[in-house]
Amino acid sequence: MVYTAGSQSLAMLEMLVQDEPLRARYVMIPAVLPTHLRIERVTPEQLPDNWRDTAARQDLQVLGSEWSRRQSSPVLAVPSAVIPSETNYLLNPLHPAFSRIEIGEPQDFVTDLRLLRP
Repeated sequence: MVYTAGSQSLAMLEMLVQDEPLRARYVMIPAVLPTHLRIERVTPEQLPDNWRDTAARQDLQVLGSEWSRRQSSPVLAVPSAVIPSETNYLLNPLHPAFSRIEIGEPQDFVTDLRLLRP
C-alpha cells in the first residue's frame, strides 16, 4: 500500500502528526492519476464515529487492508484526519491498473524547522 496526499501541504501536515521529531530527510514523489482510472471513495459518514482519533487506527487499517485484498480499484480516496475536507489517496501496487498511474521523479523536500517550535 502506498499512502499519498492530495497536495504537498497536506502531506506535510500528515507527517507532522505522524512523525517525531520531523527532522528526517524527505522527498516528494508526484503521481498523476489518469482521468478514467477507477477511484473508490470513503466519506466520513462511512467511517467509525471516532475515525479521527488514534484509537481508531486499527479499524481504519482493517478497512484499508480489506480494500487492498478485494482489488476493486487501484486507488482509494479517504478523508484526511488532519483536515477532513481534504483527501488522502491509498494506492494499491498489486492492482492490475496501478501501472497506469504516472509516477514522477523524487524531489527533495526540505522541512522548515520552525514548524517544530513549541
